Amino acid sequence: MRRSIFVLAFSLLASAAQAAGEANGPAPATPAPSGLSQSKFLGLLYSEIAKRTPTTSPAGAGSATASFHIDAAGKVDKVTIAQSSSPKHAEIVRKILTGLETPPPPGGSFEGSQRFNFH
Repeated sequence: MRRSIFVLAFSLLASAAQAAGEANGPAPATPAPSGLSQSKFLGLLYSEIAKRTPTTSPAGAGSATASFHIDAAGKVDKVTIAQSSSPKHAEIVRKILTGLETPPPPGGSFEGSQRFNFH
């Protein structure tokens, strides 16, 4: 589980840096209309994903990788499963992501991707 969390944090930070056009470092602190910086938003997003990720998978060991989009209201409006070890793992990831509740992201929207490893 700790490895999954590390992968999650790294992926989110990498996505933010890429979205900001930076290849070698975290995105600068850009306030959102709600006053949130990019780093604060990522911290809240990470926390929400971690809360919703089960410590043990009812589908058993496996993995899934998904891309997702968060709209200006902070709702996930698109999830694309890029890879999964089973349809059950894909469905678990889809439920984790579609149930997220975040504040409005800086810049009006957020594109991210995440790999989930289940044990």
